[in-house]
Amino acid sequence: MDVSLFHNPKAGDGDWSPGRLIRLLEMSGFAPAHYSTQTKKIEQALESPHKLVVIAGGDGAVAEIVLALHGRPHTIAILPTGGSNNIARSLGLLDTPHHLVAGLADARKAKLHIGLVKGPEWARNFVEAVGAGPFPTAIRQSVGAKEHGTDLTEGRRADLAAIVADSSPVGCSVTIDGRRLRQPALMLEIMNIPMIGPNLRLAPEADGEDASLVVAYLPVAKRRAMLAWLKDPESSPSPLRRIKAQRVEIHPHGEPLHIDDALIEGGEATLIVSLEPKPLTVLIPRDA
Repeated sequence: MDVSLFHNPKAGDGDWSPGRLIRLLEMSGFAPAHYSTQTKKIEQALESPHKLVVIAGGDGAVAEIVLALHGRPHTIAILPTGGSNNIARSLGLLDTPHHLVAGLADARKAKLHIGLVKGPEWARNFVEAVGAGPFPTAIRQSVGAKEHGTDLTEGRRADLAAIVADSSPVGCSVTIDGRRLRQPALMLEIMNIPMIGPNLRLAPEADGEDASLVVAYLPVAKRRAMLAWLKDPESSPSPLRRIKAQRVEIHPHGEPLHIDDALIEGGEATLIVSLEPKPLTVLIPRDA
């Protein structure tokens, strides 16, 4: 079976070379056409990929290809080879590429909804989250720092904790399905999947297969609880409060925002956050 393989060779520790991935797919009966996400040829390759598209990389590569193919009749398979792999983890894809490729033949089909942010004159899709507060600050501070490797999680959690410790309430005003959020918050995230950042499961209720978002926010009184949780986030649920939503209105009041890993300068115009009506199809091996 012919497949298009989009691969970030720099993801994670760089252990997965093009040749290694091609051989792995060929051993399971696939005929991959390999394209690196690090070259300009990717735009041309995305114009007419095969019906089955395999993405090997971290969250950046997965989001780039998924958003490019949204609304088109392609099926996606994800081989997580990055550092955080939040998108793959949120879909239950925790195994190695070897096991995931072996399970593609009888994999079930799952849905992955895509988020949408609309301003007065622009629109932008996202996979993970849109938010204000510590995460935009962390993204800004990480510009120019080491981006690749699987050993960065603890350091990034510590960096985020330092930001949370000194943070002030976000300046945005937020309306969730017509109801104003009036409680001051140190962190605000509108989430499409449960995890963002350095493997932080902020909103377990968020599910890319579910046609709803989750607004996760950190009340000021929960600062200490958040700092304690960041030391061992796998041991307990996050202290953020969560509200399921279909439509969220954000008035940034100049507050910087992030859309996935991209920073945007907050203006004064109201932004509308919702989900695209048509999800993508993702293959999930049954024993994943």
